[in-house]
Amino acid sequence: MQHHQRPPELPQPPMSSRESTVPDFDRNPLVDNGETFAIDPNGKYWYMGPTSSWAFCRRVVAMIGSRVPEPEPPVDPWDLQTRQLTWVPLGLHQQPSVENLPSRDYALFLLMTVKFHLGPLSQIIHDDSFRQHLERFYRNPAAEASQSRYWYAQLLIILAYGEAFSANGTMKTIPGLDYASRALALTSSLIPMGGDTLAAAEALCLIALYLQALDLRLMAFQMIGQALRICLIEGWHRQMPADQVDVRHSQRCNTVFWTAYIIDREFGTLVGAPSSIRDEDITTKLPSALTSSVGADALALQIRLARLTATILTGVYGVDRSSSGSLLRDTQSALHDIADISRDMSVFLGSNLEGINIKTSKTATRLILSYHHCVVLTTRPLVMCLLQRRLARGGQDKPVPSDPISSLLQSCSSSALNILKMLKSLCDSNLIDCFLPFQLETVFSSTFLLYVIGMVAPDFVTDRSWLSMAHDMFDTMIARGSPAAPLRKREFQRLEQVMEAYLAEQPVETEREVPRQLYNSAQDQESIMGVGNSVGSMGDASYMSQIPWTVQDGIEGFIMSPTDILNMADELQIDDFIVHQ
Repeated sequence: MQHHQRPPELPQPPMSSRESTVPDFDRNPLVDNGETFAIDPNGKYWYMGPTSSWAFCRRVVAMIGSRVPEPEPPVDPWDLQTRQLTWVPLGLHQQPSVENLPSRDYALFLLMTVKFHLGPLSQIIHDDSFRQHLERFYRNPAAEASQSRYWYAQLLIILAYGEAFSANGTMKTIPGLDYASRALALTSSLIPMGGDTLAAAEALCLIALYLQALDLRLMAFQMIGQALRICLIEGWHRQMPADQVDVRHSQRCNTVFWTAYIIDREFGTLVGAPSSIRDEDITTKLPSALTSSVGADALALQIRLARLTATILTGVYGVDRSSSGSLLRDTQSALHDIADISRDMSVFLGSNLEGINIKTSKTATRLILSYHHCVVLTTRPLVMCLLQRRLARGGQDKPVPSDPISSLLQSCSSSALNILKMLKSLCDSNLIDCFLPFQLETVFSSTFLLYVIGMVAPDFVTDRSWLSMAHDMFDTMIARGSPAAPLRKREFQRLEQVMEAYLAEQPVETEREVPRQLYNSAQDQESIMGVGNSVGSMGDASYMSQIPWTVQDGIEGFIMSPTDILNMADELQIDDFIVHQ
């Protein structure tokens, strides 16, 4: 990995401590400087996208490692066993194999299992059409597989999902991998636009999600990109006139487009790519405007979160950095948008999931995780600024200004802690997703941020039990067969190793300067937190059982209130941070 030195700062006249922190926090270091490309063992260069958690991990480890004598190389991310997924493309006129398929009843059982786990994204499976094809298929498998090639690809990938969701983690290989290979063989070539493009786009969306679960995120991004291109070519991003297009057909096109849009936005941020389509080019209505249902409302909220992601990409991570303080301005703007969605999410969850335990709702957990992803994306550059400042100045002075940047960083750490509590509770209830990538990605990004913040500003992370909880969740996901969890755990352990090596080279002023030593045991945690501390520890089973999981009692524990977010945004007045020459 190449290391780029930050240009020296020009001397400034004396200023207040509040003003003196501005140059360290006015620009996004994930965009303006730092390593941009990494090289793998085969000599291939890989783009380190600014929004990618994968790239953020390697940038942080490389930055700290550059200050450690004889640092070890980073974890090799290109050696996953999931790359054993292989397939041979099947020609358009070749007969697909219909051997070794389950019974009709078992296929229907797996269909319902998959729809539950996919949550709001399950609407990509058009239930009526799928079941009609399924009945015809089991009457004449070879004919239906040949005539409805892309529906058959959907069936195969649903069987692959179903086997993975139903697995107990004891198998040495990924359950359902053979079904996935057969589905890829049917969809890996160009899609004829004269055929059933709806079924093709639906299949591509499902396959993209599956590839992401295997941590093959570049392949997944290509696959969802193909699905989105079909949507654009067919004009599904435009509102279809009722006098020209059948209403049921237009609603199905609407659902397919918005699902592809959501997945593309989310996968794009994970690889660090810009948005594939401008929102101003979209005229089709939100699903909630076409039909009145909980599913349509949930999908509409997911779309708004995806749009917010695009706003964050063009703002906080935009390449146009023509003025000082732009990072603070863009962060303030993003916080206002997050507050708007926070308010509407609370209304939706309160009105549609009233009185239930939301741990059992995939829709609720999916929305909360997507919301949290926006918070992390918005505040992650400030964490990188904080780390750069700490590495540049060592322990010579206070690394964080008093306000409002400290409030933003505190909110970042609090959000990460809350989401880890949520996921740990799901894990303890055997409800955590160990195959789909979203919850693992959240565990990794939250844990990584907390570790970095805990090193450079320990006062922001007063609950010291989160680390053992994170390791427990990694271990649980690995034991239950998560394809990507082993690599995520190794990457995080690499951060721990390089951080310990760095801190060993620094003067130890207080115990809290060595994060690893803080979290070694429950006894250490109690001594740090204080026996009489009123704040519960995540490691306390009784505390975990008391987390309010009904909407009336405590969804605000996992979603920051709009008032809190707006207060932070309003505190971030750029005029207070201008450095006068």
